[in-house]
Amino acid sequence: MPNQSTWVASQDDSSEDDEDEIERYAKAKLVISNEEYVLQWWKKWSINYPTLSVLVGSLLGIPASSCTSERIFSITGRILEKRCQNIGDDIVDDILFIRNFKKIYCNVL
Repeated sequence: MPNQSTWVASQDDSSEDDEDEIERYAKAKLVISNEEYVLQWWKKWSINYPTLSVLVGSLLGIPASSCTSERIFSITGRILEKRCQNIGDDIVDDILFIRNFKKIYCNVL
C-alpha cells in the first residue's frame, strides 16, 4: 500500500497529465466533419484525450428528460429555502453549476 506522500505525488502527476491533455486539445487544429457525430468523433480521439473524452461523453451522452429539469427546480427551491431568499439569480446559477460539475467530475475520476 503506498504511503501518503506517494499517493499525493501520484495525484499531482495525474493533475499535470490532465492539464497537458487540455493544453494539447486547445492547441490542436481538429475538425469534425459534417457526416460525423460528435460522440463518435470523441470515441475515435479517446486514445489521445482520455480524460476529456470521458467528460464529454458524460455531458453529451445525457438523454433529454423533463425529470432532470424538475429536479433542478426542486433543488433551486431548496437552496433558496435553506439559505436566504435574498440570494441573487447569479449565485443560484453558480451553486447549481458547481454542484452538477462536481457530480460529473467525480464520475470521471
